[in-house]
Amino acid sequence: MPKVIDLYRHPVKSFTPERVDALRVVEGRVQGDRVLAFRFADKGAVDDWVWQTKHNYVVLVNTPSMALIDLRFDDESRVLSLQSGVELSTQGSIDSEQDRQELSEAVAEYVSSLEINPLVGHPERVPLKLIGDGRHGLFHDSAAGGITLHSVESLNALCARVGSEIDGRRFRTNVVIDGADAWKELRWTGRVMIGEGEYRVVKPVTRCLATHANPVNGDRDLQIMDYLVQANSIEAPTFAVRLEPADAATASTISVGDTVVIRS
Repeated sequence: MPKVIDLYRHPVKSFTPERVDALRVVEGRVQGDRVLAFRFADKGAVDDWVWQTKHNYVVLVNTPSMALIDLRFDDESRVLSLQSGVELSTQGSIDSEQDRQELSEAVAEYVSSLEINPLVGHPERVPLKLIGDGRHGLFHDSAAGGITLHSVESLNALCARVGSEIDGRRFRTNVVIDGADAWKELRWTGRVMIGEGEYRVVKPVTRCLATHANPVNGDRDLQIMDYLVQANSIEAPTFAVRLEPADAATASTISVGDTVVIRS
């Protein structure tokens, strides 16, 4: 029977994940996941958090070397810390407007120094704006949000096609399971029990250029989208499946070690 072996949340949209022992799902979204984002200046007021496409933010699609940033967000102190060698070292409380401005300036300076970035030559995009309240997951790639899941077996099948090891963090998945047939999760329908929580299968996840960025060195080193089509024979580059709670009004917890039961 499949079991959960890894769990991740991504406090800042498209930045590095935090590995955790349990995820709390509240109102259909993972608590603490995609609750902050660095958006371009010309894409809205700092207090405008209406969902927008990823291309309006500093994200891996336009800044692959963002993968080198080590991120920590403390839910209690509300302090966001960002570190990347000597080039970037900053932290601040997201409850302080001054700290938010300084965090945004530090990220903008770092991003502007990178070979591939969306800021140089685009003065309308600065100053960057750190948006979000640190509580509500408003910055997923779709307005609906949800929980993403993939199996180790699917990742291994992709590795076999590529001919090298692939770090699963490329796919920014919340839940990683072991004990399933490769690519089987892409064919799930109906309901899935994870631990004591029940979830509805929404759809497989189509991938983008963000997956080409190596989370270890920040390079676009593999044409992952092409390899996915070759590996699973799905016309669109697809990896992982999106779930949502069967009852959005009921909070649930997903923990490492939970069993996964597929219901029709």
